[in-house]
Parts: sequence; C-alpha cells; structure tokens
Amino acid sequence: MALLLVACGDGKKPDFAAANAAKDYYNLLLEGKADAFVDKMDMQDSIPEMYREQLVANIKMYMAQQQLEHRGIKKVEVQNCINDSLQPTAQAFLMICYGDSTVEEIVVPMVKRDGKWLMR
Repeated sequence: MALLLVACGDGKKPDFAAANAAKDYYNLLLEGKADAFVDKMDMQDSIPEMYREQLVANIKMYMAQQQLEHRGIKKVEVQNCINDSLQPTAQAFLMICYGDSTVEEIVVPMVKRDGKWLMR
C-alpha cells in the first residue's frame, strides 16, 4: 500500500515560500512594527502617503483590539500553502494563536513581484 502511495505522488516537494513570507510579515505585527507590515503589501509604489498612513493606523487599532479581545496574538504558524501553477500567486494558510488559547486560521493572498512574495 505504501509503495502505491509513493508511486502515485508527483514527486514534487510542497513550496511554502509564500506562506513562510506571510508568517514573517505577521511576526512583524507581534514586534509592534505596523509600518514594516504595511511595507510588505503589494501596492507600495502606487498608493498615496495619506492612505499608507491610514493603513498603518488601522493595523495598530487591529492589534489593540486583539489585545483587548484575546489577550493579544502570541504566535503565528504556517498551516498550508497553495501555489498557482500559472501565475506567481499563492494562498498562504496561517494559524493565529491568541493569548486566551483560541486559534484562528486565516488565508493571506500572496503575489510574487521581482522575486519577492508580498501580501495582496
């Protein structure tokens, strides 16, 4: 039976690069670096500075809300990554672990630009 499963596989190792990048970006939030988190979004060259500032403020409010509701985010873990075979995009599945022991799975759409994974 085990040989059958090995023989049916395509031999490709899963690519978790996009999910690992998303995890790294969410870890920036845990470090209090909302500016750096926003910098990892795929739009930096096309948004007005005022909108960027609003994004940073919203991220800070989100983190404050998580602190009130869940005693903050304590850890982010990669669960899965589904890469598009035709486009440089992926869906990163992350598990958010809160201070009150609850967990939440989120999906982070990712796009690869100039060899670097960014959040869409």
